[in-house]
Amino acid sequence: MASIRKVAFACMTAAMVTMSVNAGAQTRNQDTFFTFSQAVELPKTTLPAGTYFFQLMDSPSNRHIVKVMSQDRKQLFATLMAIPYYSNDRPSDDPQIRFMETPAANGVAATNAIKIWFYPGNTVGHEFIWPRDKAIALARATGVSVLTTKTEEESSDLTRVDAAGVEAAVETEAAKESEVAAAQPQPEPQREQIGALATPPAEPAPAPERDVEPAPAPEPAPRRDLPETAGVLPLLALMGLGSMAGSRMLRRANR
Repeated sequence: MASIRKVAFACMTAAMVTMSVNAGAQTRNQDTFFTFSQAVELPKTTLPAGTYFFQLMDSPSNRHIVKVMSQDRKQLFATLMAIPYYSNDRPSDDPQIRFMETPAANGVAATNAIKIWFYPGNTVGHEFIWPRDKAIALARATGVSVLTTKTEEESSDLTRVDAAGVEAAVETEAAKESEVAAAQPQPEPQREQIGALATPPAEPAPAPERDVEPAPAPEPAPRRDLPETAGVLPLLALMGLGSMAGSRMLRRANR
């Protein structure tokens, strides 16, 4: 019975650890399911209506590579490059997608091109990079600027093109972080005078004086020896008188 309990406890602990690890991986990779009621456009692909799985590629060097897969994650539809998009809006508790709506024209049905994807609770989204020809067509059709490259080469520098074909520079992530850091309040610099103008440090205030009473004089210790007399002269005189009296008495007795 004890061994069965140990095995059950070990299995339960392993399950809890697995759930915790999976939850952390889901948050890190921003796993998200989207259901579209009509076809949507992405760079280099068009997704029919349905449910799809969006996930960040687990790359330590670039956290803005997006994989789009089927609902069961068995089919990969696209691997897309994106850049961080900083929003000043309050973050939503639900995943969000911002579209560039293309109106219907010349018998072609309207489509929705995905511009930015936001993970729940994040103010930094993922803005997709469109091929240059498609970006120019989208900008003309929607009237909004579209993120693309300066040339047809995917490795070329990024730019934004508007409906008139005018390009605008793209702010890099490092520049945006520097701008955010500069907006933070800076502490005032400490000023210090040098040389004769330096202010000497304040001397500590003297401690208040206390009235100290003198300690009482110690009492004299009691004497244990006898007081001395006037000296030995009186004793010698007494002995001399005694000897004279004794000699007279001896003389009288001899007579």
